Amino acid sequence: MDIGLSDYIIAIVTTDKNMKSNTVPIFYAKDRDDLERRSLVISKCVMGMVHDALNDTFIIVKH
Repeated sequence: MDIGLSDYIIAIVTTDKNMKSNTVPIFYAKDRDDLERRSLVISKCVMGMVHDALNDTFIIVKH
């Protein structure tokens, strides 16, 4: 029986400059194009998946 965390958030990428987190790194993007570009590059580097969390915020999750 495998017990433990297997999915976790690697990073948050957002255009919302007011978003704060004490546990997950946040990357701020200028606009929607920058948001998508940054999310893709970060996800490739950490071998994670990008998920749209609405309101111009993406989360990068390791599955």
